[in-house]
Amino acid sequence: MEETPVQESAEILNKKIEDYHDQILRLQAEFSNFRKRSEKEKAEAIRFGREIMLEQLISLTDVMERALHHSQKATDVAALKLGFEMVLAEFYRLLKLEGVEEIKAQGETFDPHLHEAVEQVETEEENKNNIVLEEIQRGYMAGGRLIRPAKVKVAKLKLKEEKKES
Repeated sequence: MEETPVQESAEILNKKIEDYHDQILRLQAEFSNFRKRSEKEKAEAIRFGREIMLEQLISLTDVMERALHHSQKATDVAALKLGFEMVLAEFYRLLKLEGVEEIKAQGETFDPHLHEAVEQVETEEENKNNIVLEEIQRGYMAGGRLIRPAKVKVAKLKLKEEKKES
């Protein structure tokens, strides 16, 4: 029995369907493998970054231990102060190395995205309204992202009292 053009067409379509189905299955498997590989690489990158940070913190611990050791023998307050300054300088060096930047606060216009107001101080000077008067705790950013807002005192314009008419 000879195949009709309709039967031939149906066979061709069935073959195409099978081919597409196989392609979809292969793509799903490839995507699944890609996802697993990506997750593994991400976990390794996080672990590697953590190890680098821990190594730097260990280095800072060494500096602090040396400072503590020297402080036990120190009789000079200026020498102790110098030791603390050296330890703090090492911390700042590490932060800068990691791309951490301080947020400028004092004298700046209060920005709720960068500053956290912990106190408001009334002022009569209009040009001081909404200006950061004092930085209580430094704020930091890294890579354009806020790590910690600066805690600040902010000037607030004192409202003028209206005279009451009797």
